[in-house]
Amino acid sequence: MSLWTREELLELISRWKAAYKAVSHGQSYSIDGRSLTYLNVTEIRAQLSYLQGELESLRTGSGSLRHVKCRTVR
Repeated sequence: MSLWTREELLELISRWKAAYKAVSHGQSYSIDGRSLTYLNVTEIRAQLSYLQGELESLRTGSGSLRHVKCRTVR
């Protein structure tokens, strides 16, 4: 289960895509007071991958929570 809503994830993905586009053209980009440059492409890709995974978990209903079988010992 994701801690994000679909709308939040789409907004974040849009912001990180804009950052990726900007730095791929040699520009810098700022998100929440952090300045990103071409050197941060790996970090931007990692964020996009994470957010895409979170969005996919919302679509499929899967998530990081797992059901664990247990039994009561008397």
